[in-house]
Amino acid sequence: MVQELYSLSAQKIVDDYLRISPGERFFIITDKKRDFVYRISKACLDYAEEKKIKAKIVFQKRKSFGPADSAVVRLFQNLQKNDCLFICLEGKMGNFYAKFQTGFRSIMRQKGARFATMTGLQSLSNEDRLLKAIIIGSEEVRENGKKLKQLLDNAKKIELVGKSGTVIEANIEERKAWFNSGEFFRPGTGGNLPAGNIDIFPIEGSVSGKVEIDQSVKIEAETVVLKKPIEFVIENGEIMQIHGEQYIVERLYNDLNNFSFINQRAGFDPRGIFRISGISFGLLPLQPIGLNLMDERLLGIAAVSNGNSWGRGGRNKCRGHRDHLFWLDYVKIDGEKFTVNALGKL
Repeated sequence: MVQELYSLSAQKIVDDYLRISPGERFFIITDKKRDFVYRISKACLDYAEEKKIKAKIVFQKRKSFGPADSAVVRLFQNLQKNDCLFICLEGKMGNFYAKFQTGFRSIMRQKGARFATMTGLQSLSNEDRLLKAIIIGSEEVRENGKKLKQLLDNAKKIELVGKSGTVIEANIEERKAWFNSGEFFRPGTGGNLPAGNIDIFPIEGSVSGKVEIDQSVKIEAETVVLKKPIEFVIENGEIMQIHGEQYIVERLYNDLNNFSFINQRAGFDPRGIFRISGISFGLLPLQPIGLNLMDERLLGIAAVSNGNSWGRGGRNKCRGHRDHLFWLDYVKIDGEKFTVNALGKL
């Protein structure tokens, strides 16, 4: 049964998300020769070869930060228009600033290559449910997401209220939302899998309030599922205080301070990693599995992000990006209230 899910997921990635044709080149980047990341990578390779697509797996070292491996950099240097990438990693891919002076998504747009990514899979324990989420993509979710994107694109203000006491507001005037529809078949396009979430990038410095993170926090490549909420106090768009279980709070501060040092060394603002850079909503009607990559796509879960938003619609340029998840009660868009059920049926 599980092997069949791998095969169906590979078909979905190749035929539906990326729509790769014979004659196009397909590169798969992974950081392990066993377990989920390798099995789904190998399934994609096998299916692509069956379809006479020129496919190749590139292995890299597992990493949480730092520059991309030399083999990956060489691959990116030689990318051509209409090349396709599937990036499936337990850790992160690494950055490209030293060689390209820009980030991954900007490189993809410049090259005209297509991509689908699944990274930070270190904490994965429910592979079958993740595979089902890759397969599930429906026209209903896509149409609903496009309607929500239009609402956000035309809005000036957003307010989120969570089940555990989250109350934050932000200015989103003239910022365009990003909807991950899973339609990665045009040159320069791509996104994360599973598809089904929508992001908006508030005006820098405009986010204020408190966030009660009650689902999970992201620390390095690990998703930490929470038993008790962690509170972020946000002022003028920055995380000013973190409260909650001491061990988790200390790990969050260590992660923030580590990236602060990396940014200072790289010539970026060391406070950049503390800035709230994004707000997102999930639209898939599924249950959480304890992995941010999957859970932030689920209807009823919202996320706040800190760190880099450059190249995606924001203006916060720095190294590092983290998503933290909480259960949503309702959202107000320019004063109009939408419950979770309403978000799922626009």
